[in-house]
Amino acid sequence: MNLRRYDWKAVAAAIAAVGALYAPACTKTETSITAPSDAVDRCDLTVTSSASSFPSPGGKGSLTITTARDCTWSVASNAPWVALGGGSGQGEGTIPYTVAANPVPSPRSAAISVGVKSVAVSQQAAPCIFSLSRTNDTIGESGGKLSVGVTTLTGCRWSAASGAAWISVASGQSGDATGTVGLTVAANDGAARVGQVNIAGQTYTVSQAAAAPAPAPPAPPTPAPPGPTPGPPPAPTPTPTPNPRHVQFSGTISSVFGRCPSVVFTAGGKAIFVDESTDYQRSKCGDLKEDREVNGEGDVQANGAIKATTVHVSKSNDDH
Repeated sequence: MNLRRYDWKAVAAAIAAVGALYAPACTKTETSITAPSDAVDRCDLTVTSSASSFPSPGGKGSLTITTARDCTWSVASNAPWVALGGGSGQGEGTIPYTVAANPVPSPRSAAISVGVKSVAVSQQAAPCIFSLSRTNDTIGESGGKLSVGVTTLTGCRWSAASGAAWISVASGQSGDATGTVGLTVAANDGAARVGQVNIAGQTYTVSQAAAAPAPAPPAPPTPAPPGPTPGPPPAPTPTPTPNPRHVQFSGTISSVFGRCPSVVFTAGGKAIFVDESTDYQRSKCGDLKEDREVNGEGDVQANGAIKATTVHVSKSNDDH
């Protein structure tokens, strides 16, 4: 048998050269392979809200959160007037929230964050409502000062203006919060009158009594008869002060002015006035109102007015 003899050193060198030729290609292929990672996409979430805009009194809403079962999340509000009913969770869930009433006359907005997502919440402005401490006043013929309170929210603008020349706005012509309006009423030298002032869109009425009537001139004294002819005439006898004439009166009340206990009114075509000495029979000073029936007694004064000593006011059926 013919046996071939190999040069094993040459064979080993050839194998090494072939390996070196292909080694760089294999190394490059292995380093370019990257394992896929879907951890971020798998925990992505969606958030929906039952409401995004609320009226000024506030209200309730809820967030619906959708994500994978094993993914966790947290919830936070950036405004104290949005209160959350929970702070964190896992998987799908619902978070209720409450929007408080808006105390200012301007709109506002907030945001609720769930992870990297955000939900906007807006609220309407509070309405500007104005109210007066009272809507009317009565003042005497000499005039004077009055004041009226205005109540509203801070930021609500208002003004005051008089519709009568004899009423002037002395202070509080305008404001943008709760305040006070000061008025000056001039003295009245004529008939009773009524004026109005517009305050924050509300009507405030002032009634002023008529000027007091001028007193009637006194009657001239009656001359004394002449004395006997022989003697000197006697000294004149002084005229005695006449007693007031006591009369009765009745009729329907009208033209009421003044404030208890001093009130002036007309009944049966006669001017009648009462004061703290008047005796009310089964009635009271506050019953002296327009269109009610009245009767009583009193003394006729020099100017023709009756100073009532007793008064009885008949109340209407509506008062029972």
